[in-house]
Amino acid sequence: MNRCDIVTDLGMRIAFMAAVYGVFAIMLPSYSTVSGVAALLDGAVLIGVVAVGVGITMLAGEFDLSVGSLAAVVGVLTVNMIIAGMNVVPAVLIAILAAAIFGGLQGLVIAVTGINSLAFTIGTLICLRGFALIISNQNSVIIPVPRLGETDFLAARILRVLSPMSVTMFSIFALGFLFLNYTVWGREIYAIGGGRAEARAAGVSTIKPLVIAFAVSGALAGLGGALSSVHLGSATPLGFDTLLLSVVTACLMGGVALEGGRGSVFGIFIGLLTLRFLVGGAASLGAPYWLQSLAIGALLILAIVMQMLINIIRRHSSDTRARPQPA
Repeated sequence: MNRCDIVTDLGMRIAFMAAVYGVFAIMLPSYSTVSGVAALLDGAVLIGVVAVGVGITMLAGEFDLSVGSLAAVVGVLTVNMIIAGMNVVPAVLIAILAAAIFGGLQGLVIAVTGINSLAFTIGTLICLRGFALIISNQNSVIIPVPRLGETDFLAARILRVLSPMSVTMFSIFALGFLFLNYTVWGREIYAIGGGRAEARAAGVSTIKPLVIAFAVSGALAGLGGALSSVHLGSATPLGFDTLLLSVVTACLMGGVALEGGRGSVFGIFIGLLTLRFLVGGAASLGAPYWLQSLAIGALLILAIVMQMLINIIRRHSSDTRARPQPA
C-alpha cells in the first residue's frame, strides 16, 4: 500500500466521519456546543484507550478478545485496593502493571506455542470473568463515601472541553503513534503482521513483538478499566461486557486490516470518533439502547464490507498495472 493509497483511504474515512458529525450537528443544536463536544470526548475515553492496544495486536496479525474481562478484573482489583486503604494513584498503577504482565504472558504463550490467539483469548476471557466474580464476592465493589473526594480530580475541566481522562486518551494515541512509527519494536509488529514467514526470513523475532503487543493491549485494557471504575466510584465483575465490540468496530472503521500489517493509530482515532458521533448522536435523540447496539453492529458490517471493496479495488489496480501493455 503506497502513500497515495494511504492518504486516499484516510481521506475517505475522514469524509465519512465528518458526514456523520454534520448530520447530527444539524439535527441537534447542542451537539456542537462546548459542553456537547466535552461529553463526546469523555464518552470516547474508555473505548479509545483500549482500542489502541487491541489495534496493535491486530496490526501484529492477532486478536486480543480478553480486554473486556481484563478491564473488569482490573476495575474490581483497583477498587478493592482503595477499600483496603491504598491511595488512588498507586492502586491504579499496580493494577495496570498486573494487567500488562498478564497480557505479556498471553503473548508469550501464543508466540511460543503457535496457538490461535482468537481461541486462546476466548478462553482467558471466560476465565477472567470468573476471577472477577471471585475477587468481588459476586457483588459490585464501591469506594467508601469518605474517600470519594480523592477521585474528584478526574471530573476537573481543562479549557472547558478537556478532562484528565480525555487528556490521558489523547496522550495514549500520541504515544501509540510514536511507538509504532519511530521504534524498532513498533516496526517489528508491522513486519510480523504483514507477513510472518517473510519477517522470520529477514531475521525478525516473532516472540518479542507478540509479547510486547499483548502486554500493551493488557496494560491499556487495565488503564481503561481502572480509570472508569475510579471515576464511577465502583466496579462490577460483569462490567465492560460490550467493550470488545465497540473497540473492534473503532479499529475496523479506522482501517486496521483483519489480516494484520495495515492500519494506523490515526486511523483508529478516526474510527473512534465516527463511532462516538453515531452512538452519541443516537443517544441524544432519545434512541433506545437496542437501536444503539443495532447501529454499532451495522457500522461494523459496513466497515468489513468497505475493507473488502478496498482490497478488491487494490488487487484490480495491481493486476492492471502488472499486465503487459500492447506494443
